[in-house]
Amino acid sequence: MDDRKTIVIADSHLGVKQEDIDCIQSFISELSPSSTEILFLGDLFHIWAGPQKFHTTQVKQFLVFLQNYRDKGGKCYLVTGNRDVFIKESDNRLPFDRIATESLVLEKPGGNLMAIHGDTVNSLDLKYLKWRKTIRSPLFQLPFQLLPSRWAKKIMFSLERKLKQTNIAFRQTFPAEEWLKFLHAINKILAPDLLLAGHFHPSSLVTDKAGSTTGLVLPDWCENHFYLEIDENLVFTEKTFA
Repeated sequence: MDDRKTIVIADSHLGVKQEDIDCIQSFISELSPSSTEILFLGDLFHIWAGPQKFHTTQVKQFLVFLQNYRDKGGKCYLVTGNRDVFIKESDNRLPFDRIATESLVLEKPGGNLMAIHGDTVNSLDLKYLKWRKTIRSPLFQLPFQLLPSRWAKKIMFSLERKLKQTNIAFRQTFPAEEWLKFLHAINKILAPDLLLAGHFHPSSLVTDKAGSTTGLVLPDWCENHFYLEIDENLVFTEKTFA
């Protein structure tokens, strides 16, 4: 059980511009590593494959920065998103205390915090869910990882372009009914006190309740520099980094 303050960042989509990396590093540099943990809700980079030979210059820079933060006593957690591919939960070469490919639970004095990316919330988005299953399949991953780095990076950016086309209609509006159905199911099965999700890029924080579970869908960092600050009692505060 940890009483650190939790900083939650969703959908940062880093690496499109160097300024994106510089900005988030400036923000994290203001945090106290000894009393703060960072929780990323997926889509950390614009597109990112876990194996090191596929890392771009921006990916390498930011991962080294996060490791330096951890070396100073900070903690970092990652729930992978649809743009974070071929990442294993057991990969200790990446600078995270824990990696989750589906969901992550943190125990706090005030209760349990559960984090997901959110891309499986909408059960109606069948085209995307099929794409997600395919790209996470070992039959897809193995030949990709055997490719030379230069070829693999080209394919990654091609995948990113295809990803944009898989669920355009479903990304136009927030699926409120599907979210509430999902939230009620999570409350019935796991009953976390707080459920956090990203993925949908809402313009403002979405807050709903199902039984004892409060569900939050976070706006993205990439456009708004939005983040959530949560204390040890699970009291959350909406903030932006200027």
